[in-house]
Amino acid sequence: MSAAAESVNRDFVRQALDWLMIADFLSAMAFYDETLHDPNCDDWTIRELAKGDRYFLFTYILNGHYGIHPWLYDNCREVQLEPDGYIDLWAREHFKSTLITYAGIIQEILNNPELTVGIFSHTRPIAKQFLTQIKREFEDNEKLIQLFPDILYTNPRGEASMWSVDTGITVKRQSNPKEATIEAWGLVDGQPTSKHFGLMVYDDVVTIASVTTAEQIQKTTDAWDISQNLGSAAEDGSQRQWIIGTRYNYADSYHEIMERGAAVPRIKPATDDGTIDGNPVFWSRERWDKKVRTTSLYNLACQQLQNPNAGNMAEFPPEYLRYFELRPLTLNVYIMGDYAGGRSSSGSANTAFAVIGVDVHLNKYFLDGAAHKMSLSGRWKLLKALHSKWKSAPGIQHVKVGYERFGAQTDIEYFEERMREENYTFPIEELNWPRDGDVPKDNRIRRLEPDFRNWAFFLPYEGRGEDGRRRGELVLTRKQREAAQAGLNYLIARPIRNINEERKVYNLMDHFIQNEFLFFPNTTLKDLMDAASRLYDMDYVAPIIIDETETLPEVSEDA
Repeated sequence: MSAAAESVNRDFVRQALDWLMIADFLSAMAFYDETLHDPNCDDWTIRELAKGDRYFLFTYILNGHYGIHPWLYDNCREVQLEPDGYIDLWAREHFKSTLITYAGIIQEILNNPELTVGIFSHTRPIAKQFLTQIKREFEDNEKLIQLFPDILYTNPRGEASMWSVDTGITVKRQSNPKEATIEAWGLVDGQPTSKHFGLMVYDDVVTIASVTTAEQIQKTTDAWDISQNLGSAAEDGSQRQWIIGTRYNYADSYHEIMERGAAVPRIKPATDDGTIDGNPVFWSRERWDKKVRTTSLYNLACQQLQNPNAGNMAEFPPEYLRYFELRPLTLNVYIMGDYAGGRSSSGSANTAFAVIGVDVHLNKYFLDGAAHKMSLSGRWKLLKALHSKWKSAPGIQHVKVGYERFGAQTDIEYFEERMREENYTFPIEELNWPRDGDVPKDNRIRRLEPDFRNWAFFLPYEGRGEDGRRRGELVLTRKQREAAQAGLNYLIARPIRNINEERKVYNLMDHFIQNEFLFFPNTTLKDLMDAASRLYDMDYVAPIIIDETETLPEVSEDA
């Protein structure tokens, strides 16, 4: 090819790629067909189109004809034009991993064979599946190998320095980093050490196995935090990251990533309006209707609509949460204990204490408490401290204590012994609901729902800084400042902090909301909610507001 002809060809490809990025689906498909059937179209042109147009690469070079669809075309364009710094949460079986992890990584390597890519999934076997798909393409796709002989090996098993899903795969490159071109790792089951990747791809970090308990989700989130050290930062300190997944729970690790602002959400539900009744964007109506019939509403909301709160299993959605800045002047206080074994007990159950105030309108206020593993003596010390604190608090008419009956008789006997020895006594009501037998914990907890739904149950408001995050020092609201100036500091809602069995400080309301409330019933951590629900076993009553003028002695008119 002459220099002039080559220049014309380069101009044609450059202009074509610019146009393709804004062309509609039908126009692009017509261009692909016309170009591929043009006798003057050579391998160089096809190669450049594949490097510059991911949808063309996927459908015509990677044999993804099954993915020819206008919705896939539009979203493939979007993720190619803005690849980095997003968290792509797409409906399940809507080609997110195919277009981003599979075709996207291949396109990146074809454009820059010196790039190193780390694929991270919840466990390493999942990540290896993504790598296996790319590895096979580099081995068996003769068209791809023909177009990129300077990058891909004809016989990679025999020629490449590394070529397995365990060690990673390496293409032809000039540099010699210790990282393979593409490696697959687990996020929570053994991250690599002393490696740094130019592109971090997180796919299927959240799975059904990672949302079973709050501890599992925290473990996944912590592992994601640690993995940030494996990225290779650019001169400006930025790191290239792609995050791809499907929701499984409102409070999963993806929720935390979005809450932090660590990645920009790009959410693609299965319907045009994100509701069950909407029009499917990719599937046929028949397939969508079948999916609706055969899938639970909760799983449909999470995995297809990417909105966990759309399912009827979100029994305590975040919009139920209401906060108080100042507690009422007059309250009756109820302290409920939910026994969960000693400090060394196995499992994730905690001993929980919930201190609930009830006002004259029977509104409830979460005032105090704890939820962690503790010894028998520790349970007594905490119960005594809570009783003493609230019995002497201004405006509290009476304090009543209830404690779980089943499995905790030893506790109550010990408490009574300590009361006699320390000369500090108060009655403890043994709690059991209903009166004639045990009832599953979930059913007890569900008694909280009407009060939360009707905004009659309030949690302490914790001051937040201008950035929206809690600070170590309380940020008072206007009402709270006015109360402080009036000498009513005791009414101000404050963070409830405790020290757990590992001697770590934790925020009780963070635990209540993030580990129990938003998960219910899909979590094994329910002890604090259960303790709070025991209020309904206590025959609680509203405080009596007395008008002082009615207690004055009568004075005769003649006096």
